[in-house]
Amino acid sequence: MVFNYIISLILAPLIAGVIIAIIWKKRSKDRYPGLISSFVLGMLSIVMVLLFQYIARQFGLEIFTNIRRIIFYSFIVMGFGSEFGKYLILRYYNYPKSSYNGPLDGIVYTTMISMGFAFMGNILYFVLPVYEAIDFLYAITVVFANLFFAVILGFFLGMAKTRENKFVDSMTGLFGASFFHALYNFCFLTQDYRLLLFLSIGAFIVVIMLYYKAFELNEEFKRIKKE
Repeated sequence: MVFNYIISLILAPLIAGVIIAIIWKKRSKDRYPGLISSFVLGMLSIVMVLLFQYIARQFGLEIFTNIRRIIFYSFIVMGFGSEFGKYLILRYYNYPKSSYNGPLDGIVYTTMISMGFAFMGNILYFVLPVYEAIDFLYAITVVFANLFFAVILGFFLGMAKTRENKFVDSMTGLFGASFFHALYNFCFLTQDYRLLLFLSIGAFIVVIMLYYKAFELNEEFKRIKKE
């Protein structure tokens, strides 16, 4: 149990540290300013979902008496509440930066925000006496799940920086990430691990496609700048 506890806590900052080290080595420290502060702000962004949970608790909506309540809690409280907090950080802290020029940049910054969110989430998961039992599968997979959500949110907010229809791209990223986040939580609330497996496969395919497209667009932007 102690080993699982340690692994679940160090996983998010470890992934964030590796990403920062690779970027600083291959590019420079000036290429993506504010990576560490994005991680810290990501930790603070969890306040949004805590607020959503508090409101739901006041109305007794955290008591799952039927499937409708589980769906509401998964999609509105956990899914949208979590991703909306990240969205606010990305949109108003990272988005205005000159280093934020497209989908790949959006993914990098959102990944740091999401790792901060997952790190703080696991700290609270173990510290706050909200749950009767600790689900270590959730505590560990939630880190990788947030990596997936980060690619979706970051890609579309990166597209928003390059196109005129910024609102549509921004909302696509927000609601797309919220949808997958909600499904992920729904699987654990209903203990439907078969659905979780299919969700993981589907999300992985989507993320690979978006990541590939982000690199493709990044190379295209470079070529246009040279011309």
